[in-house]
Amino acid sequence: MKTAKNLFSLILLAFLTVQCSNDEGDDTNTVTSPPVADFDALATTIRAGTRVQFVNGSTNATSFEWTFEGGTPGTSTEVEPSIEYQVAGTYDVTLTAINSEAENTLLLENFITVVDPPAAN
Repeated sequence: MKTAKNLFSLILLAFLTVQCSNDEGDDTNTVTSPPVADFDALATTIRAGTRVQFVNGSTNATSFEWTFEGGTPGTSTEVEPSIEYQVAGTYDVTLTAINSEAENTLLLENFITVVDPPAAN
């Protein structure tokens, strides 16, 4: 599934910008392809009280809106945010990739698993 999604993203990159003009070459208009949200994390299972570094694989986007269920901060507009999780559980992460033409949202349910740290001896 991820391979197909990556191939689709590469195909979209190949058609990032389309230009049109009349017979004289005047009045060129640039059409931007819609964004495609995609992301991963350096770790998806962590101990409570630690941070996760997210890796943005989106294409054709100029801005980003992240939502981190159970994370601190709970939202971010950074390209690749680092988020802390304090409480054990499984958490959803949402990324919306935006450009001047459109937006695209990817929700990964139960993407981050936070476990309690081992008990002290």
